[in-house]
Amino acid sequence: MKNTSAAIKVGLTAIGIALLSFIAFKFVAKGVGGSRGFHVWALFHDATGLVDKSAVQVAGLNIGEITDRTLEGSLAKVTIRIKPEVKLWSNASIFKKSASLLGQYYLEIDPGTPESPEPLTGQIVTNHLLADGEQIKNVVEAVTIADILVQVNETLPVLRQILLDVQQLTRGPIRQIAESVKDGVDKNSLAAQQLLHHLDDIALDVRGMTAGKASDDFKKTISNMREITESVKGLVGTGEGQVNSAGEKIKTNLDKISVAIDNLNHTMANVSQMSDQVAAGKGTVGRLLNDDTIANNVEQITTDVGGFVSSITRLQTLVGLRSEYNVVANTLKTYVAVQLQSRPDKFFLIELIDDPRGKRSTARTFTTTDDPSKPQTTNTETVTTSDQFRFTFQIAKKLFLLGGRFNLTGRFGIKESTGGVGMDLEVPMALASNWFRTLTISTDIFDFRANTYPRLKVLAALEFYKHIWVVGGVDDIINDRGPGAGGLTGRDYFFGMQLTFNDDDLRALLTIGGAALLGSAK
Repeated sequence: MKNTSAAIKVGLTAIGIALLSFIAFKFVAKGVGGSRGFHVWALFHDATGLVDKSAVQVAGLNIGEITDRTLEGSLAKVTIRIKPEVKLWSNASIFKKSASLLGQYYLEIDPGTPESPEPLTGQIVTNHLLADGEQIKNVVEAVTIADILVQVNETLPVLRQILLDVQQLTRGPIRQIAESVKDGVDKNSLAAQQLLHHLDDIALDVRGMTAGKASDDFKKTISNMREITESVKGLVGTGEGQVNSAGEKIKTNLDKISVAIDNLNHTMANVSQMSDQVAAGKGTVGRLLNDDTIANNVEQITTDVGGFVSSITRLQTLVGLRSEYNVVANTLKTYVAVQLQSRPDKFFLIELIDDPRGKRSTARTFTTTDDPSKPQTTNTETVTTSDQFRFTFQIAKKLFLLGGRFNLTGRFGIKESTGGVGMDLEVPMALASNWFRTLTISTDIFDFRANTYPRLKVLAALEFYKHIWVVGGVDDIINDRGPGAGGLTGRDYFFGMQLTFNDDDLRALLTIGGAALLGSAK
């Protein structure tokens, strides 16, 4: 009777914890901020990637979230809730921006200013604060591939018309201009011939000037020019001393330039020698530039690092919290599980278990005696149970059966601090709703040394709502209950609850936890 009463108490406690967990989960899923604040809305041509609870930011800080999306005509009406302390003016602008390469988007808001110039006149106008239910009219949307294709389709007819105009131009006006130029050349050829005759006449006149009596006059002119140059030469000779002084300075500067040129030649010779050594692969720089082995090693290292980083970024994390009530032993067993999904068909399972059976260790002692009335060798086996956590680390491989309708997973590794293997069968439920989503049947066999037979455990888990599971099953099926410490060995029946969290849930929990810690610190 006492055991039954305790079981009822534990069952009621488990139900209470499940209800509280469900309420807390709904509160987390509901988002941060509650119903406080005011609502504004904007019209978008394309609301792809904008979902309920999407972040709304100002300067990278969250100031609200999307609460509703409806269709208004051919546009998408997106309603957002803004924190009450945020002020938005009537000239505010809203931008649709990409949050990642996976197609997620968020909204960025420019709150506006109390005063701003009017776009057409340039006059300063006074803006008012947006009240609850008002519209943000300035919407800036990202250019999509569809928009680019529309612009290309609109541009192609214009280009085609330009090509037609060029074709008509080459057939009409340009041809007429060419013909006009040809006619002008034909008409002016006579004038060009007359100009050549005039040039011939001028040449004859020049020849007449240099021949006969005109030749004597020309010679006298040359003689006069010679006398003038002699006079200029004498004038230059008066400054000979100054010229010699300037020459000495020029010579000194030329000597300095010569020394600099010699140094430059020496430096260039050293540079040439170094370049020859680098080209021959000598020295550190020569090996770096000419040895393909170093380049191949660097390329291999970058490839390995890239593969490692890529594998880390592809990891998906699933955290599970499960409590099982053992009916016969009247105890509670708790699991904390982390599933690292490296590929869709492969993952690593890590568990930390608080088992009332404890962690058992076996010690064997061999005793030898010379007493003929006793066995010569005595084997004493001591089993020690310690109150310690058990752990699980298994590698799992998943098979997709019947086109992915059923998933069969095999597991191998350490199960509850002993060697073991396991198998999971996932069966999707018939109802396509949030209720009764997946049924998982798991079988594990482990602990091959503690009992007469290995420990066989069968568990059935039903996800009756998002990330909330009801579990039940039989533990240590093929071993009868023995006189172990506290009577905790042998066949037992259990039931309980389980909560699971994926990457998005963990980010939400970390955000709420960080905000709570920051508030406490303040």
